[in-house]
Amino acid sequence: MVFGLRSPEQLANELTATRVPVGGLALWSLGQAGLVIKNAAGTLLAIDPYLSDAIERTHPGTEFVRRFPPVIPPQALAVCDAILISHFHDDHMDMGTLEPLAQQAPGLPFWIPAPDAATLQRENTIVGGQVFAAKTGQEITVGEFRVLPIAAAHSEYERDAQGNDRYLGYHIVCGDLSLWHSGDTLVTPELQTQMCELRPNIAVLPINGGDYARGARGIMPNMNFRDAADLHHRIGSDLLLPCHYDLFTCNSDNPAWFVDDMLTRYPGKKFHLMMPGERLIYLPQDG
Repeated sequence: MVFGLRSPEQLANELTATRVPVGGLALWSLGQAGLVIKNAAGTLLAIDPYLSDAIERTHPGTEFVRRFPPVIPPQALAVCDAILISHFHDDHMDMGTLEPLAQQAPGLPFWIPAPDAATLQRENTIVGGQVFAAKTGQEITVGEFRVLPIAAAHSEYERDAQGNDRYLGYHIVCGDLSLWHSGDTLVTPELQTQMCELRPNIAVLPINGGDYARGARGIMPNMNFRDAADLHHRIGSDLLLPCHYDLFTCNSDNPAWFVDDMLTRYPGKKFHLMMPGERLIYLPQDG
C-alpha cells in the first residue's frame, strides 16, 4: 500500500537533502506524535517515532490498528543525531522502530525518561547500550539544539522512587527559535505556568482528548482540542501543530472540531494540521 504522494524512499532522502534557511526549522510529521526536526546546521532530531505495526503484531485483536502504513522505515532515521522518547507507551517508545534503528545506527543516542531508560539499559540487549536517561530540568545538548525535558501529566504526574518523571515533553531551542513537544499530557497549572515563561515559538500538542468509554478500556486521556487551543493562546506560542489524532480511530477526536474551535474562538491564531510525511519549513516573523 502506498500512502501519500511520495514514496518512503523519497521522504527519507528529503531528510538529508533539505536545506534549512538560517534562523528557521524544518519539520516532518511521522504521524501520531512522531516528528522530525532539522535546523540550518543540519542537526536532526526525531521525537516519538512509531514506524512499525508492532502493536498489532504483539497484541492480536487489539483495537489499536494503524489507519495508514509507516511513512518511512525505521532505518531511515539513522541520519538523525538523537531520538527523543516522551514515555513508554508502545506508540511512542516503539521497540519495532528502536531495535532495527539501533542495529542500523549503533552510535545513535536514544533519550528516554529515566524510569524506563533504566529498564531498557538493564534488559534490552539490542538498544540498551544506546539509551540515555532523560530527566526533568536536565538540559541535553544535541549539535545546535538545546533540549530541556519538561514533566508531563498523562493523566497525572508519575515519578519513580528517585523522583524522576515517567512522562516527559521536550522544549527544544535553536538560536532564537524554540519548539515544545508536550508528549502525552493534560494541562496542569504547573505546566501552563512553565510554558508561559518559556514561550515557545511552536507548540506541538495532542488533541485526542479522552472520555469515559476510553477510560473504561484503559486508554489514558490527553488534553482535548479546546485545551490545546486555550494553551496555545495562553502561552503565546506563534504556531500550534496538533498531533495524536490521525493514526488510531479508537483514540481520537475529530480534528475538524479543533479547526472550527480555533477559527471561532481564536481567529488569527496560527495553526497547521500536518499530514503524515508532510514537511513544513518554519521561519519566525520579523519583529
